[in-house]
Amino acid sequence: RRELGASLARIAGVTGPAFGYPQPAAGLSAPDWPTAFTAMLHAVLADARRFDVALPAPSGFLAGLPERFHRRLAAVRRPALVHFDAWEGNVVVERTGSGWWRLGGLIDGERAFFGDRLAELVGLDPLGSAEDDAHLLAGYRSVAPALSLDSGARVRLALYRVYLALVMRVESAPRAYGEGFAAWLDTWSTARVGEQLAVLDALEG
Repeated sequence: RRELGASLARIAGVTGPAFGYPQPAAGLSAPDWPTAFTAMLHAVLADARRFDVALPAPSGFLAGLPERFHRRLAAVRRPALVHFDAWEGNVVVERTGSGWWRLGGLIDGERAFFGDRLAELVGLDPLGSAEDDAHLLAGYRSVAPALSLDSGARVRLALYRVYLALVMRVESAPRAYGEGFAAWLDTWSTARVGEQLAVLDALEG
């Protein structure tokens, strides 16, 4: 976990030409992070309408979150490269002979964007809180010691957790997941979004 944290910090050292998703055709990039994140979130909400996916909170309320917390999002000034899906299923490990297992690489970068490097903690553990992993944080801070987890950072983490939960919920429709997993995903994402909205209220109600 320490090696993974250090590697992701190095990835975040790559600076993009703009914030958001790098594909120009997607129209989801902008010169600042609040604008880019707003476009990203609104695109997921538009997909929910397109695929007739019920949302865990009113669409208008969710759409207004970036404006509500604009000041916190605006604190992000550099478009860092974020893999955003570096959970254990996308981590490749390798070893030579009977030696130690080492990080070999990361796969499945379709969710990667340029934005807040802090968002990587959300993709690392979609169901939990990667910032509670002391070994991972130690590895990250060995490369990027300035990583902060102050109240502003925790607001942004909650926003990104809402976003990822919505992405996972909405993508279940076009991906046609099995009925059991889709039902679990609906239940989990409803709880996750509610939990993170409560976090936002507690931090800056």
